[in-house]
Amino acid sequence: MGRGAASAFLGVRSGHPGFGMMALDSSVYVGASTGETGIDVLAVRDPDRSENVLRHLEWIARHDGRSSNREERERAAAWLAARCFDRALSE
Repeated sequence: MGRGAASAFLGVRSGHPGFGMMALDSSVYVGASTGETGIDVLAVRDPDRSENVLRHLEWIARHDGRSSNREERERAAAWLAARCFDRALSE
């Protein structure tokens, strides 16, 4: 968020303030952004167990369009890869 604030915009698209953050232990994900008519806020406990969160992160990791953000794609892909690695170790 701090880096985004320095450029006068927060979030990945100019003019659409927002942020996403995950607890260091990946136990909680919180996100906020501007929607059509207000503010959208999302808080998910154990996001690695949510099919919707996983589908969304997979889409972010694969999407390479004009509105996509390279750093966000890389971070989503790294989190998903670490999750797969951790699951493989536990099995």
